[in-house]
Amino acid sequence: MRMRRASVVATAVVVTTLASGITLTSGAAYADPGAGITAHQLVGVGSDVTQDVLDALAGETVNGTSYASSAVTADGYTLASYDATEPGTGSTTSQIQTRTGGPKFLRPNGANAARVALSDSVAGGNYAVSGSANDGTVDIKDQIDFARNTSTPAVAGTALTAVPYARDAVGYAAKGSALAHLTKQQLHDIYTGALTEINGVTIHPFIPNSGSGTRSFFQKAIGVTDAQLGSNVDTLDYNGKAVQQNRLDDVIKNDGDLVPLSVASFVAQHNGTAQDRSSTAVAGGAFVGALDEENSGTYTQPVIDNADGSLSSNPDFFADTTFGRDVSNVVATRAIDPTSVFFNQALYDVFVTDGDHKAALASTAAQSVIEKFGFLNVSYNGVADPTNKHVKRGGLEDPNLSTAVPAAPSVTATPGGGTLKLSWAPAAGADVSDYRVTVQDGNGAAVGGYAYKDVPAATTGTNLTGLAAGTYTVTVYAADINGNSDATTKTVTVRTATTVTATAATAKPAYGTTESIAVTVGHTDATLPTGTAGAYYGSTKVGSATLNSSGKATVKVATTKLGAVGAKTLSIRYGGDATHAGSSHNVSFTVVKTTPTLTVTAPTRISHTKHAVITVKVSATGVTPTGKVKIYNGSTLVGSGTLSGGKVTVTVAKLPKGKRTLSVRYLGSGYVNAKSKSISITSY
Repeated sequence: MRMRRASVVATAVVVTTLASGITLTSGAAYADPGAGITAHQLVGVGSDVTQDVLDALAGETVNGTSYASSAVTADGYTLASYDATEPGTGSTTSQIQTRTGGPKFLRPNGANAARVALSDSVAGGNYAVSGSANDGTVDIKDQIDFARNTSTPAVAGTALTAVPYARDAVGYAAKGSALAHLTKQQLHDIYTGALTEINGVTIHPFIPNSGSGTRSFFQKAIGVTDAQLGSNVDTLDYNGKAVQQNRLDDVIKNDGDLVPLSVASFVAQHNGTAQDRSSTAVAGGAFVGALDEENSGTYTQPVIDNADGSLSSNPDFFADTTFGRDVSNVVATRAIDPTSVFFNQALYDVFVTDGDHKAALASTAAQSVIEKFGFLNVSYNGVADPTNKHVKRGGLEDPNLSTAVPAAPSVTATPGGGTLKLSWAPAAGADVSDYRVTVQDGNGAAVGGYAYKDVPAATTGTNLTGLAAGTYTVTVYAADINGNSDATTKTVTVRTATTVTATAATAKPAYGTTESIAVTVGHTDATLPTGTAGAYYGSTKVGSATLNSSGKATVKVATTKLGAVGAKTLSIRYGGDATHAGSSHNVSFTVVKTTPTLTVTAPTRISHTKHAVITVKVSATGVTPTGKVKIYNGSTLVGSGTLSGGKVTVTVAKLPKGKRTLSVRYLGSGYVNAKSKSISITSY
C-alpha cells in the first residue's frame, strides 16, 4: 500500500495547522422524520458516524442545508433516518416511533445497537422501551428496515447482510504534542493500561459507548477486547455521560486526552457539512493525530489540510486494511434476495448493485453527497454478493432470538401420467417461515418455474402437469430468517400420460355370452404404449388383453363373471409400461336374461290307465339353467319337477282318453327367461 510518509517535524506542522487553522461551523440542528413518516419510507437507525450522510440522502436538512432536491428515491420510496441520539437534546434514552400506530421504543444508539434492533424487527423480537431496565421491552417487528453500520456484524450467520456504500477510517483525536503521532502498538498499550505516560504527559484515554461501531472497530484494529481495557480507560465524558463518538467537545479538554473517532465525521464537521460537535475542543488544541498503522516507522496523517482551510480525507489512510473501514447499511438478507417471498423491491433498489442494476445510493447525485460528508466513494457501492470481500454477513444479534435453522422437512412426491404431485411439511416442532423448492428434470433444467423457488410457509405443495416422461429430482428446504434447513431430496420417474377409450360391442348382452370391449390407449409422445388392458368389475379383474402394435386390444368379458343381470359398469384399465403411465375409462352395458331352448321327450300314445313319463331339457348358451318345470293339461297341473343339470323327468297324472295337448312350462331363473312348449299325447 502506498503511504504518505511524514517525519516528526512534518507531523507537528500538520498538528499545528489543525489546531490553529481549523474553523468548525455550527448550524441549525435537524430533526428526525418524526410522527409524519409514511408507509413509503424505509426506516433506518444506528451509527452516528453515518447518520449525517444518511439524513442528507433522505432529503433532510443537515446543519442548515436542505438536501431535499437530492433525496434518494426508488419505487416511490424515500429514506427515513433516525439519529443515534435525540436531536437538540442529545438524549440517549429517548424513544422513537417509526410507524404510525406502532410501538415506541428506545432510540438505537450506534451500529451495534442498531443491528440488535434490526434483528428484533425482522424476527419479531423485543427491544428496550427506554433506557431504564425497569421499563421492559416491546415487540418491534417490522418497525425498522435498515441499520446504519460501521463495523462487522458481531454474530456469525446469514440472516443479515451489511451492504457497503462508502469508505471511512478510524483514527484518534488527542491534545498535547506528545500524542501527535502514535503507533498501532502504542494505542494497544494505551488502551490495555500498559502505557500510561508519554514524554511526561499522563494519558487519559476515552472510549465511546458500547453500542458504538467505532468503538468495536477501533478495539479490533488495535487488538484489544472489552475485557482487556485498562482501568484508566474512561467510558464517561467530562459531563458524566457516556462517551458519544465523534464529539470531541466533551472529551478532549486537557493534554493527554485521547479518543478514537471517524475521520470522515471529523472532516464533515470541520467543513461545515455536518453539525459541529468538536470546534470547542479543536480551538482548545485538539487534533487528529498521525498514525503508524503497521508499527513500521512510517506515519500517515488521516486528513489532508487544503489551502482554502478545508480538510479532505486522505485516501492512503482510508485504504489501510486495519484502520480503513467500509461503511454499510445492514438489511435482512432475504429482503434483498429477488427469489425470496420476503423480497423488498424498494430496499433492493436503494441499496443493492447487481450487474446492470445500480443502487440508488450509487447514483452520481448520491455519491456527490457521500463525498461531501468526508467519505470516499467506492466502486463496490451496493455490492451484496457474500463472495465479495467487502460484503459482510451475520446472524441475529439479539441473544433472546433463536439462531437455529429449521430441521429438514418431510417431502412426498407422487408421479402420475405426465404429472407430479408434491407435498411437504415441517419437521416436528420446526418453526418455518418459507420453503425453498427445486424441481429438475433429468438434464438439470428447472421445471414448472421451480428453480429454487421460495414459497410462503402456508404453501405446502404443488401439482405439476404436462411433464415429459423421465426422471425428476425434487429438493425442498425449510427456511426461517436464519437460513435454510438441510435439504430433503426425492427422485421419481414420471411417465407419459395416456388416455383409454373403450366401447362395448353389445349394449345388452345376454347372460352367459361374452361381451367384447374395444380398447384404444391414446398417448402424447411418439412411442406406442405396450402392455395390457384389463377389465375390472369392482375390484375383481374379469378380463384382459395385450395391446397390439397399434396400441389397441379387445378385452373379452364373460357375463357370467358379473353377478346378477342388470346394468354393469366396468373399469377398463391400462397398466402402463416403462415410459407410459397407466390410465382408465369406464364402460357400461346391461346384461339381460338369456332365452333358453326347451327339448321335450314324451310318448305320443299311452293307455289311460298308465302315467306318461316326460323328459324336459332346458339349454342356454354359456349357462346351465336351473329352476322348475310344470306341465299342464289345459289349466290342470298334471306334473312338475326341478331341473338338475338342465334336465328333469316328470311323471304326469293319468290322462283321460282322447288326444291331449299338454303345455310344458319352464318357469325361468334369475339368469334365464321362462319358456314353454306344447306337446300332444293320445290317451286310449
